[in-house]
Amino acid sequence: MSRPRGILALVGGLALATLVLAQAVALAVVGWWPAPPAPTMVPAEAVAALAGTAPPAPGLRVWTQADAPSGTPVPWLADLAADRLQRPAPQVRAVWQRTPEVGLQVIDSGQLTPAGRIDAQRQTQVRAALLAAGLQVPAFQLAAVQPDGTWRVVGSVDAGRGQWRRQVLLALALGALLIAPLAWWMARRLTGPLRRLAEASARMDLGADAPAVPVEGAAEVRVLGRAIADARQRLRAQADDVTAMLAAVAHDLRTPLTGLRLRAESAPPPERERMVADIERMQAMIAQVLAYARGELAPLQRETVDVAALAQELAASATALGQAVQVQADAPAIVQGDALALRRAVSNLIDNAVRYAGAAEIVIHGDESHVRIDVADRGPGIPADARARLVQPFQRLERSRSRDTGGTGLGLAVARSTAQRHGGRLDLHDRAGGGLLARLTLPRDALRAG
Repeated sequence: MSRPRGILALVGGLALATLVLAQAVALAVVGWWPAPPAPTMVPAEAVAALAGTAPPAPGLRVWTQADAPSGTPVPWLADLAADRLQRPAPQVRAVWQRTPEVGLQVIDSGQLTPAGRIDAQRQTQVRAALLAAGLQVPAFQLAAVQPDGTWRVVGSVDAGRGQWRRQVLLALALGALLIAPLAWWMARRLTGPLRRLAEASARMDLGADAPAVPVEGAAEVRVLGRAIADARQRLRAQADDVTAMLAAVAHDLRTPLTGLRLRAESAPPPERERMVADIERMQAMIAQVLAYARGELAPLQRETVDVAALAQELAASATALGQAVQVQADAPAIVQGDALALRRAVSNLIDNAVRYAGAAEIVIHGDESHVRIDVADRGPGIPADARARLVQPFQRLERSRSRDTGGTGLGLAVARSTAQRHGGRLDLHDRAGGGLLARLTLPRDALRAG
């Protein structure tokens, strides 16, 4: 098995791969593609735009500036433009935007033929032909002075520069398109184990059947996963020790209570009745504590359980004792779980409803994956801010539920623990119209969920 890489190595590798890929794409798009051609202009169109007799042709722009344009002069073009515009030669100026080609340098320098009067005439004729024929030449700037002293200038838009911009933007877009899957894959690789670790931590409890904490991903995430798993094991061991001690103490208390019960029988009648009632209450509390401790320590015995039939049996037993318990179940509700633990959990919910409201209504319904057991009453209910506390062991809400009703505060804790050990949950809700609705949700395949 290869050694897991750290987050620093993964992030650094992603950054390096991103840089290399971005540079490669930029080199391919900007460097390997042919450079855009140099911009060109038609002298006749430039003269017409400068004269204002026609709108600027495509690729040309006209603007005004304070000084004459600077650059390599084009005397022959300035002379021809001055002749066409019927302006004095000093009022017209033409310069190249870039270094001109050799042929045009020759025209500019007057070296078409050996110097002479006839050659000069031929030069003028050639230049006039260039202007009239619509020949495209490298981009230039042609300017004429205005009455206010400013210069009206005609020049090229330089479409090549725009093409360069498009190539650069295309390189950036292609780089981002190629880098995005790599970044997404690396982000999933980094965050996936963290997300699964967070989900497992959120579901983690101290039950023996709780799912294991995943140890995967980068080295730092594995260290964190092992630390959480070790902490859970230590807490589980401590909880088992405390529960075992609680069971031992409760068991040892039964012997002195039996002796007190025998001595109480010889007491005078008024005192005897009160003493016997107190001892019986203590014995009932100890029995509840022992049942809770045994349920926490003993492993679940998996079997097929019909929760609807189980609720009907509990309702029949309660009715035989004069308690008002009704069950509504349209069909069998089959789950895989511990029948004794589930019976204890539903019985506790029924006892709570009967104790605090005098009656209980049970509705069982489910879907393909879960079964829900709703135990509702019309009692005082439980405030929302106290529900998280009351599902913990030995917690009671004295203001809403009288001390005269007794109880050790284990009923909801046992139901919640049983639901969690079966891969389900216990939720407490306000019942419409008043009262409490305790919902026990169990997966149908609790063996797999656990």
